[in-house]
Amino acid sequence: MSMQRRYWVVSQNVMDDRKIAEVEKWKRTILRGHWAIMGYSPDDGGHGDGKRFANDVQIGDIILIARRNKGKPELVGVGEVIANCEERRYRIANRPVYVRRLKPFKRLEEKPGKIPFLHVLPRSRAMVELHPEAKPAHRKVCGWMVRQLNKQERDADTTAPRGLPKSNTYDYTVKTEEQVKKASKRERQLLDNYERWMHQQGHHLSVLLYGQLQCDAWEEDRLNLIEAKGSTNREDVRMAVGQLLDYSFQMKEQYTEPNMAILLPKKPSPERIDWLDPLGIKVIWRSGRSFADNADGQFT
Repeated sequence: MSMQRRYWVVSQNVMDDRKIAEVEKWKRTILRGHWAIMGYSPDDGGHGDGKRFANDVQIGDIILIARRNKGKPELVGVGEVIANCEERRYRIANRPVYVRRLKPFKRLEEKPGKIPFLHVLPRSRAMVELHPEAKPAHRKVCGWMVRQLNKQERDADTTAPRGLPKSNTYDYTVKTEEQVKKASKRERQLLDNYERWMHQQGHHLSVLLYGQLQCDAWEEDRLNLIEAKGSTNREDVRMAVGQLLDYSFQMKEQYTEPNMAILLPKKPSPERIDWLDPLGIKVIWRSGRSFADNADGQFT
């Protein structure tokens, strides 16, 4: 392992709130966005962890999101830092929080029995630095973190849109395998271009998971739920409508009224989409090197 890379553990107990319901909300936010999140401000003189999270953590470092819970390790995810610290606001908190985006990112659901997590998890801190060069327990945990991310990259679909996990929602009613591949490729390219352009506008996309269901794109800040299709034909539009309504129903307890839109490669004719407005569904389309929508800029 490179000695230039640093390793950190950041707690998912973001606002230092002991309520189980609040911790679970933060965990879902972390898993949706692939973030490490810090509740303390970089300027908070009473808590140095906020300053370290913003300034000491560097791009390329690895963060394990985990905490102690009743004397046992509770693991959420592990990822590599790919962006500087950002201030963000979530409905869960009444003040800003600070995030570092992670990619690759691996969700953790099982705890390997021989990895000494309890030796590295913070007892009363929001974050700690690990020192694999000096402490054997730290070295085992850091090695395990690296292996998890290497495996995640090997398993990832190399054609998936940058920043968006591999999707299993490219559903097409077609007859040949070649047609399926072409349709999936068009959607992936469209999502890739849309996400890069949105990032340039200061917006960030992730996904939402509900069991085996996964939306194509989710923008947390503006509650935008997006389904991409590779063509403007009626069959694809109808399929996108069904998926959006299903996702919206699944997420109703957490987000009562998401903004729904279909992402298309070009502006559709009015007769193709005039029936969508009563359903509360808008349309986004590629416009030259940028994107436009029929929602007064809600999705652009």
